[in-house]
Amino acid sequence: MYDSTVDTPPMSAVAAFRRFVVLLKGEGGRFAAAGTLLVGAAVTEIIAVFVLSDVIDSALSGGSSALLRSAAIWMALTLAGAIADYWGQILSIGMSERVVLRLRSQLFAHVQKLSPRTHRTFGLGDLVARHTSDLEAVEHLTGSGLMQLVVSGLSAIGLAVAAFVMSWQVALTAVVAVPLMWGISALFGRAQTRATRDERGANGDISVAVTQALAGHETTVAYNQQHREAQALADHGRSWMSARIAQTKVEAGFGAVMAVVQVILTLAMAVVGVWQVRNGSLSVGQLLALTGYLGYLYPRIQNLADLVLDVSAAVVSADRVATLLDLPAADVDEAGAQDFSSSSRSVSVHVRGVTFGYDDHPVLRDLDLDIEAGAITALVGPSGTGKSTLAGLITRFETPQRGSILLGDTDIRTLTASSVRDHVTLLPQHTVIKAASIADNIAYGTHTSTRAEIVAAAIAADAHSFITELPDGYDTRLDEEGLTLSGGQRQRIAIARAMLRDTEVLILDEPTTGLDDATVDRIAEPLRRLATGRATLLITHDTRLAAMADRVVELRPGTRETATV
Repeated sequence: MYDSTVDTPPMSAVAAFRRFVVLLKGEGGRFAAAGTLLVGAAVTEIIAVFVLSDVIDSALSGGSSALLRSAAIWMALTLAGAIADYWGQILSIGMSERVVLRLRSQLFAHVQKLSPRTHRTFGLGDLVARHTSDLEAVEHLTGSGLMQLVVSGLSAIGLAVAAFVMSWQVALTAVVAVPLMWGISALFGRAQTRATRDERGANGDISVAVTQALAGHETTVAYNQQHREAQALADHGRSWMSARIAQTKVEAGFGAVMAVVQVILTLAMAVVGVWQVRNGSLSVGQLLALTGYLGYLYPRIQNLADLVLDVSAAVVSADRVATLLDLPAADVDEAGAQDFSSSSRSVSVHVRGVTFGYDDHPVLRDLDLDIEAGAITALVGPSGTGKSTLAGLITRFETPQRGSILLGDTDIRTLTASSVRDHVTLLPQHTVIKAASIADNIAYGTHTSTRAEIVAAAIAADAHSFITELPDGYDTRLDEEGLTLSGGQRQRIAIARAMLRDTEVLILDEPTTGLDDATVDRIAEPLRRLATGRATLLITHDTRLAAMADRVVELRPGTRETATV
C-alpha cells in the first residue's frame, strides 16, 4: 500500500483547513442559519438556567404566582431551545453531507484521471478507504467540526459571562482551569496525530488485503493457500489492533485526566459557592443556577478540548486525501487539443520512436511499429517487454516520454483523450463485468444502443445462446465481476461489448488469459469477426491466436528492436 508519509511532510491543521475550506462554497447561508439556530438554542439554555433560579427561590419563599410565572417562562425557553437545536442539527447535517458528496465527487473524478499504475501503487482497498472514512474526517475538519467550534466557543463565553454576573468568585474558580485543560488537550492531540496516522495506514492495509484475497479467491482455494491469506490478514489486523489500542490509550487517558480535573474544580466551586450562601452573597436558587451554568460550561469546554483530538485525527485523513489530489493526472489534454475526426473507416496506428518507462527504467525504448487498417498485427514476446504498456499508450492511459503515436496522420498528443478512445477499443486482460443486467453490460461502452443492436452484437460474439437460456435472458442481473458466469461466457460478453462500440482501432490484450483450450477454440471465431475490417493489435502468448494475424511481430526485451515473425 502507498504510504503518503514517505513522500510528503505531514500537513498542519491550518494548512488542512485552508486546503479544504473551499468545500463550504455555496453553503454560507445554510452554515449561518444552522449556526444561528444552534447558538440560539445555547442562549435559551443560559437564560433558562437564570430563570430556574427564580423558580427555585419562588418555591422556597412560597410565592405561588411568581412560581407559576417563572415556571411558564422556563418551560417556554426550554421548548424554544429544543426546537432551535433540532432544526440547527438538521441544517448542519445536510450541509455536512453535501460537503462530503462534493469532495467525494471531486476526489473520484481526479482518481479516474490517474494512470492504472498509480491505482495499482495505492491498492484498491486503500483507495476505497480514502473515498469513505477519510472524506468524512475531512468534512468534520471544515464543516461540522467548524460549526461545533463556533457554537461551543460562543456558548462557553456566554455561560462564563452569566456565571461571572452571578458570582465572579465561583466563576473565576472554574475559568482559571481553562488554560490547564487546553494545555492537556494540546499534549494529547500530538499523540493522537501519531496514533491516527498509524491506524489509517493499517486500516488501508486491511482493505487492500481483503480486496486482493476476495478477488483471487479461486486461485487461493485451488492452491490451498487459504492459511496464507488468513495469516496476511491477521498480521495486518494485529498492526491495526496495536494502532487502535494506542489511539484508545490516548482517548481514554485524555478523558480520565479531564474527569479528574473537572471533579477537583467542581469540589472547589462547591466550597466557594456554599461559603457565599452562608455569607448571604448568594441565594440557594442562585447557587443551583450557578451550578447549572457551570454544568453546561464544562461540557462546552470539554467539546472544545475534544476538538483538538478530533482535528489531530482529521488532519491525518486530510493529508491522505490531499496526497491523492496532488498527484499529477495522466489523462490531461494539451491546450488546444482537438477531437479526432476521420472521413474514412480505415484508420491506421503508427508508433514512432516511442520510449516509456517508470522510475528511469525504460520499458519501451525507441519503438517503431505500424498497425495497419484492416489488418491484424499480433505482438508477441516475453512478459515485461512492454506489450500491455504499449496498449495503454495507444489508449492514452499514459503519454510517451519520447516519440509519438499517430492515429491516422495525427499525433494523439494533439487530440483529446476522450476522442481518441471514441475511435479505439481496448479488450483488457481482465474481463470487467458490472453489477447490472447482461444487456447493460454489453451496452456499457455506448450510449444509444437499441435492444436489437445489443442482441446482434451478442449473436456475433457467440453469446446469444447462453444468454437466452438464463432465467431473465438479457435482463438477467449479474453480480460484480459476473462470477455466476464461466470465464468464457464473461469473455464473450466483453467481445459483444467491443463489437457494439464498432471503432476503427481494436486492441486485444491477452484475450485468452485464464481460459481452457475448448473455450479458446469457442471464442476464436468471434474474435476474428470482431477484428475484421479494423486496425487490430493482438497481444498474445497463444500461438493459435497469433496464427490468425496478418503479421506477427516479436517485441524483444531491453532493446528497440521488433522482429517480424
